[in-house]
Amino acid sequence: MVIPKLTHQQVIGSLRATGSTDADVLFAKKEELLTETRRMKLLTIAPLIMGGILTVSIIGAIVGIPALIFGFSVRKTYNHNIAVTDAALAEYMQSIRSSSAA
Repeated sequence: MVIPKLTHQQVIGSLRATGSTDADVLFAKKEELLTETRRMKLLTIAPLIMGGILTVSIIGAIVGIPALIFGFSVRKTYNHNIAVTDAALAEYMQSIRSSSAA
């Protein structure tokens, strides 16, 4: 795949590796994890537009349909990575708050 899928454990591990409990440092690490994903956002839009235009003709559909499938799969991975990093950051911040309160 063009964009590697991030897992919850990868994000938590990266956040722990910072060795910090500062929210700004953790947010910066989250943004660093998403830099590759955000650069590929254009890669989700271009195949969808190109595939949509090419699918109008029968001959163009041979290239257009795979382009649409590729665009949708990259977009799905893009949205997945953002959701996973947001959820992992929220969970990690909650665990830091609860451990510091104890």
